[in-house]
Amino acid sequence: MIQEPAANNTIETTRIANALDSLPTLPIVALQIGEVVHGKNVSVQQVAALLRSDPATSAKLLRLVNSPYFGIPGGVADVERAIPFVGFNTLYQLVLSIGVLEALGTKKGAFDARSLWVHSLTVGAAARELAIELKFADPGACFTAGLLHDMGKIALAKVEPEKLVQVFDMMKTEGVTIAEAEKRMGLPAHDKIGSRLAKIWKFPATLTTPIEQHHSINRPEVRGALGPNLRTISEIVASADYLSRLCAEPFTPDQLCEDGETEHELFERNGFTAVQQTALCDRTKAQLEKSKVFLSLLDG
Repeated sequence: MIQEPAANNTIETTRIANALDSLPTLPIVALQIGEVVHGKNVSVQQVAALLRSDPATSAKLLRLVNSPYFGIPGGVADVERAIPFVGFNTLYQLVLSIGVLEALGTKKGAFDARSLWVHSLTVGAAARELAIELKFADPGACFTAGLLHDMGKIALAKVEPEKLVQVFDMMKTEGVTIAEAEKRMGLPAHDKIGSRLAKIWKFPATLTTPIEQHHSINRPEVRGALGPNLRTISEIVASADYLSRLCAEPFTPDQLCEDGETEHELFERNGFTAVQQTALCDRTKAQLEKSKVFLSLLDG
């Protein structure tokens, strides 16, 4: 019996969903720190004790906080000493980033996701600089949201590498959007996959919302449904995605990861000139050099 296309799509979606469910979970310490940091009466000693229960995560955390990205004078040798320098929220965001980098990794079959991580890192750096320019309260959260905004795409690289290669080929040869290419290949939308994983991994809304809405934040119905803080951080990440295209060279010369976005409403709304965008790009490139330590986590 020949199956109808709709039935085939349903079966394919179910199969991919099952593959996504088999991805590694985040380290327990990431969930525990999230609960503690967002609770009451959190202490440095309490968070440090949780981190020490996971030596591998602690070691990677120390690698990050001792990097030029933070520039702590003299560095720190213990996670407890690192916490006052970076703060609880930033530390939690770093632990989440470490967990996602470990869970999703890089190479799988036909697809090497490192280029996607480089793009994501560029978006993170651009989001941080744009947040500073706009005087947004938490530039660090914008960096993390930018770093993780395409994790649905990276998850697809892990479970459907051959199809994702075809998605990017279709975008390049036919000039279609990534949403259209994903649909034609029978793949779920990467922003929805990212949102699903973010909810499974219990991300805060400040990360889950930009992951889910970075392609749709300018739709009136989406903007109207979000509070000011979530709307702004989603706009910043979407605009940083656009800005990353201007900043990509020489970091992603093959442009493999491009979504074909022309997101610039935030720039227009805030009166950003071409000169200001170029200055933001220069600052993003400088920040990107400092934040490349995040990519070292992909190699263990």
